Amino acid sequence: MSKPIETPVPSDLHPYLNEIAERLFSGHAVVMVGSGFSRNAKPHGHPDPNFPDWPQLGDRFYEKLYRKRPDADNRYLSVPILANEVEAAMGRPVLDQILREAIPDQDSEPSALHVKLLDLPWSDIFTTNYDTLLERARESITSRKYNVVVTQDDLVYSEKPRIVKLHGSLSSRQSLVVTDEDYRRYPDDFALFVNTVRQAFLENILCMIGFSGNDPNFLQWIGWIHDNLGRQNAPRMYLIGMLQLSDSEMRLLEQRNIVTLDLSGYCDIETDGHYEALERFLEYLHSRKPEYSGWDWPIDPLGKKQSIADLVTVWREQRRSFPGWVIVPEDRRRHLWSTLDKSWIHTPPAPNSLPQFLDLEFAFELVWYMEKCLCPIDDRQIDFIEKTIFQYQQFMDPDTSPETLSVVQEDLVARQIT
Repeated sequence: MSKPIETPVPSDLHPYLNEIAERLFSGHAVVMVGSGFSRNAKPHGHPDPNFPDWPQLGDRFYEKLYRKRPDADNRYLSVPILANEVEAAMGRPVLDQILREAIPDQDSEPSALHVKLLDLPWSDIFTTNYDTLLERARESITSRKYNVVVTQDDLVYSEKPRIVKLHGSLSSRQSLVVTDEDYRRYPDDFALFVNTVRQAFLENILCMIGFSGNDPNFLQWIGWIHDNLGRQNAPRMYLIGMLQLSDSEMRLLEQRNIVTLDLSGYCDIETDGHYEALERFLEYLHSRKPEYSGWDWPIDPLGKKQSIADLVTVWREQRRSFPGWVIVPEDRRRHLWSTLDKSWIHTPPAPNSLPQFLDLEFAFELVWYMEKCLCPIDDRQIDFIEKTIFQYQQFMDPDTSPETLSVVQEDLVARQIT
């Protein structure tokens, strides 16, 4: 569990960060990761891998077309349109190869920042990045299992949480989304992705990191959100980073229902301290986790092939720590089922083989856990439960003395199975 950060949060950011944390730990936050986040990667086998931003990609396209770098007299207005020109002049394979050579994916490793991002309970992670840093970072995560979605076919059978590669991946042979025509046709060619993002944005708040206000990917997705949901129905979106926006840029983003969290408000961070600023943001979210500790339930393993008495003790303690959900969230439900000892679940002890009340206690805990896992009671469990209940029918006999009933009631209360 992360320790609370000591640096005070700027007062203007505090309410927004708290809202993000509240929605995040209740399972209602998604994050969209842009190319700027890849610049936090660690060098690997290369002195200083430089992940290009959009202007740098545009320079590569221009140089390929005109065999010279752009200068003050030779500029271009749009990187996607320039990519269209490369494709028209030289073919799509050449365009894709330029991208693969420009992005130092295999010369880099995910940083601690990538791991901290994935270690938070995002409902989904969407990214427009072509590199594989996020996919590789998930190998360091034990608290969550992310499914990687590169194609629409992957999406059909995927389960949350997912890392959804909206514009393709260097790990795939499919063309990457980069040209103006790719963006124009995207809602038709990738309708399943657009619908998935739209549904996610309807149900969650959206955090965007690694984007600038003029990033083509950022502008395209914001446009699609407004086109599909309407400006009034669009969810609250947060653009997070060392933004340093002008007043006019701020007003434009406000009109698009985007809240800007400019982390340059941390006065002790240098103007180029993008890594440290995002680290503060992620650490703050981690520091809020104890306030929503129910998300960690169940906390401890539930035991493997131990005695029934010990097992029942562990089960009872876990039940007492239950956060009180009406339905256990899906990922916690899967985790709970994975920790249960299947040898006792599927093969209950023989009837009359346990000390008095231990069999009843085991039956009670068994039914409770099966219910929380949304699993039906099978025939062997039913047989054990029925015979156990029949054993205690005598205590429901009207002729049973009040003294005996009182002793039995006290015992059941002590065992917490009433």
